[in-house]
Amino acid sequence: MPPSAARTVSRQVIRDVQALIACAREVIRQSRWARGQQPSLTIVCAWCQQTIRGQRPEEAPRGLISHSICRACFTDVLQELDPANAFPPVPTKTETAPLASYLRLVP
Repeated sequence: MPPSAARTVSRQVIRDVQALIACAREVIRQSRWARGQQPSLTIVCAWCQQTIRGQRPEEAPRGLISHSICRACFTDVLQELDPANAFPPVPTKTETAPLASYLRLVP
C-alpha cells in the first residue's frame, strides 16, 4: 500500500473513531439526563449531612430526602450513650432526694 493510501485509511479510521466517541458521549449524556428524571430517595446523615446512599423507590417524588445516621456518627453517639459516660440519675417528682443530715428537722 502506498504511503498516501495508508495515510488516507488512517485518517478515515481516526474520523470513524471520533464519530463513535461522539456517539458514545451523547448516549452517556442522555442516560444521565434520564436517570436524573427518575424518582429518587436520597438518604442523608442527620448528624454530619453526608449523603449515605440513594435509592429508587417505586412511587416517590423526585428529590425526596430521608435522614439516617452514618457509621462514623453512630460510633460517636454509641460512645455517648455508654452507661459509663452517663450522668447520675435525676430524682423525679415522685421520688424525693435524700436530705443532708444538717437539713433534717428534729422532732
